[in-house]
Amino acid sequence: MTWNRRQTLAGAVGISAGALSGCLNIFTSNENRPLPESPTGTWLQSAHDAGNTGASNVTVPERGTPAWNGGSAETIPPLVDEETVYSVGDALVALDGQTGEQQWRTNLEVDSSGAPLTQPAVTGEHILLGSTGRLMSFDPADGSKQWTRTIDGVPIGPMTVAPDLSIGVVPFERPQQDDPVLELVAFSVASGETEWTAPLRASIRTTPPAVFDECVYASGYTEDETPILRSFAAEDGALMWERTLDAPTTPPVATTDGVFIGDDGAVLVYDPKTGEHRTSVAVADRTIRAIAVADVTVFVLGADGLAAVSASDGSERWSTDGDPQADGLAVGQNTVVAPISGDAFDLETSWPCIGAFDRIDGTTRWYYAVDDTFDPTISAPPVIADGAVFAMSNTNSGITALGDLPPNEE
Repeated sequence: MTWNRRQTLAGAVGISAGALSGCLNIFTSNENRPLPESPTGTWLQSAHDAGNTGASNVTVPERGTPAWNGGSAETIPPLVDEETVYSVGDALVALDGQTGEQQWRTNLEVDSSGAPLTQPAVTGEHILLGSTGRLMSFDPADGSKQWTRTIDGVPIGPMTVAPDLSIGVVPFERPQQDDPVLELVAFSVASGETEWTAPLRASIRTTPPAVFDECVYASGYTEDETPILRSFAAEDGALMWERTLDAPTTPPVATTDGVFIGDDGAVLVYDPKTGEHRTSVAVADRTIRAIAVADVTVFVLGADGLAAVSASDGSERWSTDGDPQADGLAVGQNTVVAPISGDAFDLETSWPCIGAFDRIDGTTRWYYAVDDTFDPTISAPPVIADGAVFAMSNTNSGITALGDLPPNEE
């Protein structure tokens, strides 16, 4: 894949204007229902945490029945902080995680044609959001604006907040007469002031950056469009190391076991400190769409399905055939939740589904099919909490909460 400006602008931001149980779950009623209990746990950034692991220590519900629908989000996935779900569309909205009731709403003042917005990041004291020409912070308690900082350019992907909550890092396209200038912008979480910048072209498939052990890991392209993975010092943006790739297809994932990245049909693993190439795991005949890492296992959503492979020796633990429907997946304590269609589900037509699979052996636990509209699509990767899965599709505007409930009836 070669970087170009259209890929950058189209994908890296949400454009917002406004049990097996084998059971098939479809909305058959417009009435919202509460989840059995208030969901808990956190999903505070694009891939759950600063390392982009996509793994959260929560229990996915036994069924994935639609409960409530709320918020105005169209393409930007939600975030979860304990019992509150945050939605970003034409407004930033806080929803009660159990009932979907609106707790507060803050207008984001986007124009009618739509404006690029990042998926936000949530800390205990801030909701951080990027938009055209600005970075913003809102109070999680009531949505009031805490600070706004003007910044030239357009955000092209979700932001990442360091584990110590000191800085946020977001890729921006800067205005320039000829070719655009793209760079990582590190800013103070407390004030929004720019701490450092680093040049790096990014694309739909290479954001957000990962922050781990005082380093920022980012993939993208050099000015001559050479695919690369870079490590920067989180304190001042100094380049620590750089490695050339073939065709990066996922953001980096950083853990104690290494820095992982999808590169064409393989997952590459590098030493976090030195950048030494540790291993390559071939997992797909075609493009890898998303990866998540937990307990020395890499969960891979590729163009041919979903698989779990050993991060240490590359052996396959299980796999299921299917077609990915969005670029992301979520791993819980015992379950992997992925946007996928395929023969794993008992359907006459291969509808897009949010599927839940056993983390140990890949057995299908349940699925939620999106088929109540023309050309159904899943518009964002799923997000998980204790007792809930939050999904988005063109069947309903906003966020749909799935939980352990009996199916709706006409």
